[in-house]
Amino acid sequence: MTPAIYMISLVISIAILLLLTLKLKVNSFMALFFTAMGLAVFFGASPQDGLNTITAAFGSSLGSIGLPVLFGAILAMGVQDSGAAVAISNFFVKLFRGKHLELAPALTAFIMAISVFGDISQLLTAPIAATIAKRRNLNMSVVTAYVITAVWFTHGVVPPSAAILAVAVLLGADVGMCILWGLIICLAALLIVYFLTIGWMTRHASYAAPKPEYTVGIEPVTDQATVEELIIKEADIPNAFVAFLPLIVPAALIAISSVCSMVLPKDSLIVSASGFLGDKAVAMLIGIIILILTNGKIKEKMLVNANRTEAISPKASLLELGMGNWVTRAIDVSAMVLVVTAMGAAFASVLSSQPVVAEIAQVVAGSGIPMILIPFIIAAVMRAAAGSMATASMAAAGICLPIMNTLGLSPVAVTLAIGLGTVLFGHVNDSGCWMCQEVFNVDLSQYLKYVSPMAALGGIVGMILLMALSFMGLI
Repeated sequence: MTPAIYMISLVISIAILLLLTLKLKVNSFMALFFTAMGLAVFFGASPQDGLNTITAAFGSSLGSIGLPVLFGAILAMGVQDSGAAVAISNFFVKLFRGKHLELAPALTAFIMAISVFGDISQLLTAPIAATIAKRRNLNMSVVTAYVITAVWFTHGVVPPSAAILAVAVLLGADVGMCILWGLIICLAALLIVYFLTIGWMTRHASYAAPKPEYTVGIEPVTDQATVEELIIKEADIPNAFVAFLPLIVPAALIAISSVCSMVLPKDSLIVSASGFLGDKAVAMLIGIIILILTNGKIKEKMLVNANRTEAISPKASLLELGMGNWVTRAIDVSAMVLVVTAMGAAFASVLSSQPVVAEIAQVVAGSGIPMILIPFIIAAVMRAAAGSMATASMAAAGICLPIMNTLGLSPVAVTLAIGLGTVLFGHVNDSGCWMCQEVFNVDLSQYLKYVSPMAALGGIVGMILLMALSFMGLI
């Protein structure tokens, strides 16, 4: 197969994916399966060999990400029931002394999306953003742009989010280092973009009002309002430390495990212990246990909230709530995420199976383009074409896997470049576009003018930071 035929087949396969998902309304899982099968046969495999390749890659990916993602979904149910999102938002309102209030919901979403699905992070953050916007007469077009940028950063770039975790596993990247550097780069990029653009956005962005359903009984405050008047009042809110703990500890354990394995002897007891506690699944499970143990005082509130989506007795124990109700709900939420991500890995496996990819890599290497931009550009193009961040990142990883030696970059750098590329070019072919409009009360024009471009700018700034760190030899 020639490079030209390979590239044409890649373009056609993406077009088929778009036709199946957008026009024919085929579920992403089945669309990826049919496309991967067709591509495998086109590449010369027999139907049985193609099926074997897909099955093996699907099972391998599911085995790698299944428990961490499921445990992350369980944790998300607990965060939803406990009101941790409100506590985190209030923390940032106090931290900034009532100034830069657009950052309060944005940083809340940034923290939550580390361990909680991006869609759930949006749903949890939207009422907070609306309340703050109503209190301080903020424009939801402006607030939403920074919230979505924050969600896409941690959802798309920082494990243990499902897709980027699968990319890290596929490329052999150290997950702990991906978390550590991903958080540093994404947080820095978010703050840089905010302070560069907030003036222009405030003056020029068309107005969107907070969603009325979220702001019943909320009245605006004056510009001279105290911090106490700005914070969100809600019964039985956990304190900030308790709210942060179950979200931060899993990421910290995974990162600490990676650092220990780098600086300590491999036969060290500390390396062994941190390796177990920093295992992706174990770390997420510890987060769940922390959430259960630290929120006993608000058990009644959590039971009431849990009962809205899955029946549970008002006299149920915390154990039944955390290991029963939350698990049932989490399976409903995470099942589709898991199978679509794993099928994306299977699609990536078919893409990476062709030796011609190495020839294409040699051509690109001789073009003078900095190697670190290649996975970034591939992921950005795939995001624009496919819409789904998960599909884009897995397809980009499949293309990059055979050319890792040619790229001459660390697996961590390639993983982060792919993640940052998927932050760009979210538009109407992404289901998140329509969810965002619904929960944040912005229209399509505002989404395309302010939200998507802000995230793209964030991805570019993040990529510049990654390039600098890579050239310095730190990543």
